[in-house]
Amino acid sequence: MARHVERMGNTLRVLRQFASMTLADVADEAGTSVAYLSKVERGIFVPTDQYVAMVTAAIAHRLLLNNTSDHE
Repeated sequence: MARHVERMGNTLRVLRQFASMTLADVADEAGTSVAYLSKVERGIFVPTDQYVAMVTAAIAHRLLLNNTSDHE
């Protein structure tokens, strides 16, 4: 279980960095705290499915905005 949680957190971190977002950017967009998100990324806290959905939606939103502005 711990290995799975670490991989999940690392995946969220990689996605966040790919979107050029800070912890604060994602936390603000997802409606969570920087401290909690940081602990999820480090595998300290086990996020709920809903939490993961909120965080990935925030990252996807940024990626879509970046993609849209590239084509304008």
